[in-house]
Formats: sequence, structure tokens, C-alpha cells
Amino acid sequence: MPAALTVRALLLGERLDHRGLPRDGAPVVDPVPLATPDGLTAFAFRWGAVVLVGASTEQERSIIEMLRPRVTNALAKPIEEVASILPGAEQDGIDPDGVIRLRDLGAARLAVVADALAKSAALAHQEVLLAQALDRLEPIVTTLRTEGRLAASSRALHRQIGHALAARSRTTARVEAEDKPELLWDHPELERLHARLADEYELKERSAALDRKLSLIGDTTEGVLSLIHGRRALGLEIAVVVLVGIEVVFTLWEYLVRPLFLH
Repeated sequence: MPAALTVRALLLGERLDHRGLPRDGAPVVDPVPLATPDGLTAFAFRWGAVVLVGASTEQERSIIEMLRPRVTNALAKPIEEVASILPGAEQDGIDPDGVIRLRDLGAARLAVVADALAKSAALAHQEVLLAQALDRLEPIVTTLRTEGRLAASSRALHRQIGHALAARSRTTARVEAEDKPELLWDHPELERLHARLADEYELKERSAALDRKLSLIGDTTEGVLSLIHGRRALGLEIAVVVLVGIEVVFTLWEYLVRPLFLH
């Protein structure tokens, strides 16, 4: 019976420049099979992930070091997703314990697995980022609810909106977690494998949950920003009234009160 292989997906950063990388005879699409010195199966993704099949600790370290200069906004600690592959099955599928059974270890099959694992790692990163954005907004909302006052500037809120939008736009524009990998156009027989993996890692459900969280963040920040703008408008109105009042006082002093003192 063939031995199980460990597959590790690592999200290294925001983007990976794969121009000039040693390719294993692949066109310029995601994922890009890498040609490695030891014949190791590895795939690189433009949006900052790499997937290694059956790599030793030393091999993994060597490939990461090779890719690190090409990574934009590298994460301090890569986000990982790990699975086991068992070849030699009668048909592709996933066991109840999460072991991925494949008919063979062909490059196309492994690429489909790599795509699902890499997207799962990317979604995990987005889930953390949006959870942090919600945590930053919670004290503002709590203070508004309990004390009836705003405890944040519009600049701070705009910063939170920027964090949230950057996190979600990265998933939709680059990771495309809900989309099928391009290689399925040439390998339609692997559609079922992709569907099973997408269900196993709940790619569509998690992506939809991220959309709901982003909508919540957007609605919350929009409401608080409206209150801040209203407070500023009220402050400006008060300032105008005070200035007009001062002008009236000076006018009365100049034309009514001061002449009395002079006489």
C-alpha cells in the first residue's frame, strides 16, 4: 500500500513574483509547478502562497528561502494548511478523517489539491484580519451605546475601513477563493475532485461569511462616521454663532458703549 504524503500550503505574503522562477514546463497560470533540484512537487501562486508535497523540513526551508525575496509584504509567520494524500484509490475522494485519496500523483491532480489548500490558508488569513477589524470597532460601538459619546476620530475609523477593505479586496481580486482553478479547462475530469475539496474546506461558505463580516464593518463605520460628521457640523454652527455674537458685541461697543465713555 502506498505511503501517505503530507501536503503543506503556506501563505507567505501579499503577492509572489514568479517571473524567472524555475518552472516545470508549465504555462503562466496559477498554480505554477516549480522545478526543484530534488524533484520535489511544489506549486507557487501569484497571490503569495506556495504548496509543497512530501517535502522534508530542509527542503521546505530551502524553497521558502528561494521565494522570500520575491514576496511582497511578507507575513511574520506564514499561514499554513496541512493535509495528507494517499494515492492508489479507485476514485478521488476525501475520507471522513480528512485524508485525501487520489487515483495517482499526476501533476494536474496535485495542482487541484494545492489550489484548495492554498485558498483555505488565504481565507484563514482573511478571517483573522476581519476579526481584528471587528475587534477594533467594538470599543467604539460599546462606548457609543453605554455612554452616548464617540470615542474615535474619523481618521481612526477611516483607517479601520482601509484595513477591512484591503483584507477583503485581496481575497476577491487575487485569491478568487470561489473560482475554479484554470487548469480545469484542460482537465474537466477533475471537476468532481475540485468540488469535493471545495466542500471539505468550505471555500464558498467561508468566502460568503467574509462578505457578511465586511458588510457589517462597512455599515458600522458608515453609521459612526455619520455621527462624527454631524458632530463636526454642529461644532461649526456653534462656532459661527459665537463669532457672530462676538462681532455684535464689538459693534455695540464701538457705536454705543464707547461713545458714552468718551463723553
